[in-house]
Amino acid sequence: MSAVLTEAILCGGFRPGAHLNADTLARQLGLSHIPVREALRSLHAEGWVEMRPHSGAFVRSRTPQELADLFEMRLLLESQAAALAAERRSATQLDELARILDAQAAATNAPELASINEQFHHTVAACSHNSILTDAIRRLGRRARFYFLTVAPKRRADSLREHRQLTDAIRRRDIDAAATIARDHIAHTRADVHDALRVTDAIG
Repeated sequence: MSAVLTEAILCGGFRPGAHLNADTLARQLGLSHIPVREALRSLHAEGWVEMRPHSGAFVRSRTPQELADLFEMRLLLESQAAALAAERRSATQLDELARILDAQAAATNAPELASINEQFHHTVAACSHNSILTDAIRRLGRRARFYFLTVAPKRRADSLREHRQLTDAIRRRDIDAAATIARDHIAHTRADVHDALRVTDAIG
């Protein structure tokens, strides 16, 4: 149940600030309110919803500070993962990256683009053959998807081009190029998301 609600948040079905009423959700999903309430508590523990006294659960907001912290960690970890990927990737993993790039080229809507972007970064991390690093990037990727959703259509062409460049560097086993491309790619995304949040704050 919590996975269903998390995916709805990541796809934009529940926008930041939306009130998640357990009884309403239970009726919509045809479930007892008990598993829904348990799912909301789980989402609160994972940081996806905020519990407000006497008001209930609300989808958490995006913040400039979390954006800075999140992408600072991504710059450190994903550039290293890209370097290791260039050194260690397998032919099967290159095929998987090519498949993801094809899917990205065909995608148009924001939720799909954001989901594919998360898959791409996780697959690059998996090419490092470092399970702890891959798991850390997977967890960061879930949070990054929440932010990337705000700029997915805007960054569609640039993101695809940068992903192709990174994949090519990994294919060529160019360790330095892979690390640099990954770092620049994440920095570009961070700048675009930062601008999007600033515009949202100004409108609000």
